[in-house]
Amino acid sequence: MADSQTPCLVANGPFSSSQQAIVTKEMGLELNLSLSCIEIPEPTGNESLVKIICTGICRSDICFSIGPEDGYPTHNHIAGHEGIGRVVKSSDSTLVGKLVATRFLASSCGCCTYCLRNLETSCVNQYNIPKHRNGTLQQFMAVPTSYLMELHGLPEIDKDLSKYCAALCSGSAALRAIRNANTSPGDVVVVVGILGGIGHLVGMLAKQVFALKVIGVDLKSKIDVFPAKHTVMACDVLLPAVEDQDPTALVKLQDKIAVSCARLRNDTGTPRAADAVVVTSSRMSGFQRLENFVCDGGSIVCVGVPRESNTLSIPLPSLVERSLRIVGSLMGGRRDALEMIHYIKSGQIDPIITKIELDQVPLYMAKIRDAEIIGKVVVQMPVRG
Repeated sequence: MADSQTPCLVANGPFSSSQQAIVTKEMGLELNLSLSCIEIPEPTGNESLVKIICTGICRSDICFSIGPEDGYPTHNHIAGHEGIGRVVKSSDSTLVGKLVATRFLASSCGCCTYCLRNLETSCVNQYNIPKHRNGTLQQFMAVPTSYLMELHGLPEIDKDLSKYCAALCSGSAALRAIRNANTSPGDVVVVVGILGGIGHLVGMLAKQVFALKVIGVDLKSKIDVFPAKHTVMACDVLLPAVEDQDPTALVKLQDKIAVSCARLRNDTGTPRAADAVVVTSSRMSGFQRLENFVCDGGSIVCVGVPRESNTLSIPLPSLVERSLRIVGSLMGGRRDALEMIHYIKSGQIDPIITKIELDQVPLYMAKIRDAEIIGKVVVQMPVRG
């Protein structure tokens, strides 16, 4: 390991000493993002400087940009964690010029009881981007080299690297959620919030990789503009969500799910609900009476976490007498992310990507907050530093 006196190596020649970034200058209860000109950080002996090519935006980046969240900076914070870039400066000569990625779970110890149980997100020695380091919504990012995930096998010149950003956190979360649903090929899964950044990947994985039958549920305003080609890839049935606390509308949705399940299974007997439900919604209306969406022995997997009143309520008699499983599912590890990259590269998964420029981030962060976005938003960084 190089020490702080080791000279750094540079790829691609010199570049300007300043860069553009999206900065929250002072944390508050509302988004307060601005395009700013800041200095390019100088990496230390154990760090690398990465020129960001593209970076995804998660709904969690909104949470990281307000509050502040516990342990996050209160001033001059840069969000973003799903970045792909190239190492341009490093004390490790083997990394210079390499394509790398960053994730929220940048590092964990790998040897504690949680890491050994494939639960790295609970590691007490984990490091996170953009909690312990400013994130990827900047053109250049200095980061400990151990935080980087080297990307092998991707084209050296790829005009659509943006689609791979979807694999890093949203994709790994989707993959972990499907595995936590404990399903078998041919089972029926309901995905609530299926048109969102994680939800559409859950649907595509369920249908294209795990051979499940998929019933998608989301806002009617999103369904009305959802491309037909993606509907076929992500789900077999697409139903409008209940957007308030209307019990009559909820019963109607449950009935539609039961009828859809019978059709997808080719059942001729009494209709029964789905084998699992995965909830990626950011609204509490998506978490109502989930026990009625699944059959006995079914799984309820919660991925989304609304910021408003967010207590899940399941009647204990249903939970116990019907042998239901409730699972919280956060995100997968590096292996899951790399597996998702393989699915995308092979064409099994085709993420829905909205590409934006860096100066559009404040606008699109607000759109994500207000549930107006379909699929994944990815920022294309300016070509020049």
